[in-house]
Parts: sequence; C-alpha cells; structure tokens
Amino acid sequence: MIPPAVILSHTQMGENVGSAARAMKNFGLTDLRLIAPKMEWPNDRAQMLASGAGDILERTRIHGDAKAALADCQLVLATTARGRDVTREVLTAQAAAQRLRQASEAGVKTAILFGGERAGLDNDEISLCDALITIPTAPLPRTKDTELKASSLNLGQAVLLMGYEWLKSADTTPAVRIRERIAVPASRKELVELFEHLEKELDAAAFFFPAEKRGAMVRNIRAMILRSGLTDQQARTIRGMIVALVRNKYRGQT
Repeated sequence: MIPPAVILSHTQMGENVGSAARAMKNFGLTDLRLIAPKMEWPNDRAQMLASGAGDILERTRIHGDAKAALADCQLVLATTARGRDVTREVLTAQAAAQRLRQASEAGVKTAILFGGERAGLDNDEISLCDALITIPTAPLPRTKDTELKASSLNLGQAVLLMGYEWLKSADTTPAVRIRERIAVPASRKELVELFEHLEKELDAAAFFFPAEKRGAMVRNIRAMILRSGLTDQQARTIRGMIVALVRNKYRGQT
C-alpha cells in the first residue's frame, strides 16, 4: 500500500514546507511534491522547520503545474473552500482519509492537494480533483472593518490534520484505555497484613457495632477488598492511607 502524496501548490514560505514535511513524517506520509513554489528550492528555512524530516525534503519533487504533479495519481482530493461553480462532493477530513485508505489498499495511487498560503487553489487545479475536503474552523470575531468569516488553518496545520486522519483511519486503538505499569498482584501475605491493619484501626474506632456482628462485617470488608484485585503497590498504598488517617486523628492530643 502506498500512502497518499502530499502536493503543495504555489507555496510561498519555506517554513510552511518544512512544517508540512515534519507533519508528514509524524504520520507516515513520505511523498512530497511542490507545484511552482514561490520561494527558492532547496530552502534553508524549510530544513530548519522540518526537524527530523530532512529525508522527505531531499526527495521532494518540483513540478511546473498541477497536471504534471498529478500525472500518476488516480484519486485526488483537494483541501479548499473554493470551486463552488461546479457541483462536487465535499468530504470531512475523516471521511476523506477513509476514502484515501480504501483506495490505497486497493492499489490506487492517491494524493491530497493543498493550495498556497494566500490564494489557495484556482479553479483549474480544482477541476483535476475528484472531491473536496472541508476542515471546519471557528469564525473570526467581527469587527467594524471586517465581516464575520471563518478563520483558516496555515499550510502546516492543514497537512498535520490530514496526516493525523490518515494514520487514524487504520488505528485500532480502543477509544478509551488505561495505561498501566506491569502490575504484580498482591500476595496473600500482603492482603492478610492489610486486613489485620485495617481491622485493628476499625476496632479502635468502635466501627464494629454491635459486637456480635463483627465477624460478618469483617468477612464482608475482606470480600470487597479481594474483589478489587489489588496489586502489591495498591495494597501498600492503602496501608499508608490508614497510617496517615490515624496519625492525623491523634495529632495534637496528649
């Protein structure tokens, strides 16, 4: 399976190319292409911002126009809000990533096309794409000089978001999980010491009342503790809690 190519059109700042390359490296994308970049190439600022993704910059290919950059691609999605003159499909970032992965797994060569920092993609470039990707953002505050409009992501952020969605589309990590150290179950000796410690302090606090029910209450408490499946560390922590509570109770008394 070949991951999607990332194609940046008419990029003006080397910093954005470097940030895009770093985002690609984080999420398993390796094929970076530039369409008629507005800055010199190779670019020192791009190298500075790439931070470990220099190999992606070294393999970056430069093309004169979108037709050349997309020549070998069979499925192309564009991140842009333009192209409203033609009715076309608009996908969320998540849906786009899923479509790209399904196509890639079927052996289809795919690409994500990003516009330049100022003008974005033109209609001719959009006309070469199969669908558009929309990335919703919060609106900018309205001022007396500006109308209410959506804020935009910079190029590196947009590549980062799409790279994340690409990697996530194959991720089987559970939505919720607990990160644990290698747990060692408490030994029976540690549990008995915990039982006896707790019961001693409960006796001192006159917890077991009436006295004839002490045996049943003790067994219930032990059953609750056993059901929790304590680790050795947790058993020691509870004993430390008991010590702290008892110490605080008698603090200041003679």
